Amino acid sequence: MSISIKGKIAVITGASRGIGKAIAQDLAKAGASVVVCSRKVESCEQVAEEIRQAGGKALALKCNVAHKEDLNSLVQSTLDQFGRIDIVVGNAATNPAYGPMHQLEDDAYEKIMGTNLRSNLWLANLTCPHMEKTGGGSLIFISSITALIGSKVIGAYAMSKAGEVQLARNLAIEWGRT
Repeated sequence: MSISIKGKIAVITGASRGIGKAIAQDLAKAGASVVVCSRKVESCEQVAEEIRQAGGKALALKCNVAHKEDLNSLVQSTLDQFGRIDIVVGNAATNPAYGPMHQLEDDAYEKIMGTNLRSNLWLANLTCPHMEKTGGGSLIFISSITALIGSKVIGAYAMSKAGEVQLARNLAIEWGRT
């Protein structure tokens, strides 16, 4: 069985490069209109233009996922432009600390947890009600193998990714079909 995403609206955070860019390009190739967002709108616009040149539909928006007001704006701008959101890909992440946990500074911990975990909770809380009204949708969080194993050098990042996995489980119970 094949599932079509033609005509669906997809929001991808951290989509200006790497995995996020590839996801945006592939979703566009599969027929979705994509919202490419990250902290630097110029980079997003470049990706969106590449998608448009390839025949896809794309909108570039600036969004620092660590700022709730940016996420509010992202969701509202997407709804204003397309009328709905069908797919959310939480890809944006950061890891400003490398080393053992006992050397982890509080501000680095807060940045990691805020960007990698809390932002996806906010994004889910902003989009799930809209998806429910339109008959459903998909939340996809890009985690990491570090969610499943210990690390001597990226422990807080690993904790944030493990939290992301649990967030997905909890959201599936709260919002999934019963």
